[in-house]
Amino acid sequence: MTNPIDKHAKTLATSWTFIIVVAAIVGGVGGVALQSGSDSGPENSVAVVNIESAITGGTGDAVAKELRSIRGNDSIDAVVLRVSSPGGAVSGSEVQYRAVKRLAQEKPVVTSVRGPAASGGYYTIAPTDKIYVTPSSLVGSVGVISSVSENNGVPSRWKSAPDKGTTGPADKARARAATFRQSFLDVVMNERGDDLTVDRETIGRAQIYAGNKAVEIGLADEIGGLDAAITDAADRASVQNYGVVYRSPGGLGGLLSIIGGNSDTGAANAVSASEFCTNEYLAYAPQAGPDLEVIQNASC
Repeated sequence: MTNPIDKHAKTLATSWTFIIVVAAIVGGVGGVALQSGSDSGPENSVAVVNIESAITGGTGDAVAKELRSIRGNDSIDAVVLRVSSPGGAVSGSEVQYRAVKRLAQEKPVVTSVRGPAASGGYYTIAPTDKIYVTPSSLVGSVGVISSVSENNGVPSRWKSAPDKGTTGPADKARARAATFRQSFLDVVMNERGDDLTVDRETIGRAQIYAGNKAVEIGLADEIGGLDAAITDAADRASVQNYGVVYRSPGGLGGLLSIIGGNSDTGAANAVSASEFCTNEYLAYAPQAGPDLEVIQNASC
């Protein structure tokens, strides 16, 4: 007859043996993870950089700084720009475009558009190797919005010259807008010209297109999401075993908008009239009208 005490001791010993084995396995796994975590990161990786707000000078600088850091990081083999931006200030858009252009000369850069990539947002991604969009993405709006100050002849403060503190007369503002527009068009035609199925004049109408249409006319390359963009970027870098790191450049929290914009049209919500009246914008603002380059704003 089996002694109950011996049976209990045997069961207990078996249980402890099981626990020790499991502990050894877990310890081994933990050791591998710890060893992996002790490195600065995976030997090969694809960086996903979020650009998900309207563009200001500050956001442009933040994006440029992040992309400059990635250029110098040998563990990052390719980059995906995850974009949802209606555009914004000319200065910030130009800074972002040049930073992306420089990065694309050294590493594969692919774009995944998850919302709008309009105006300055599209300007930013024009140099990338491939642009993925969703059917609901909003792409294009290759144009400029500028503003001029109205002056009723009653000065609100002393100025050393009539144009000090203003954007100048309407004809000068229009001339500036025309210069920015031509520059923007030049960039799009140079970067995407071989893929476009429409002419320069059509692109210059500043229309915005849904994802499927953007692919059809060559402003984008393919319907696909973030995973497709990551895989494509890795293939272009000829890496198979890689990690994915996510970067969100600092200072992208504040939203900039165009006067009269609303969330239904894709423009951001509310910016002060004083700020609007001293800037030009590469921004999607349907309420401005398809051909309107200069907005007269009585509150300026």
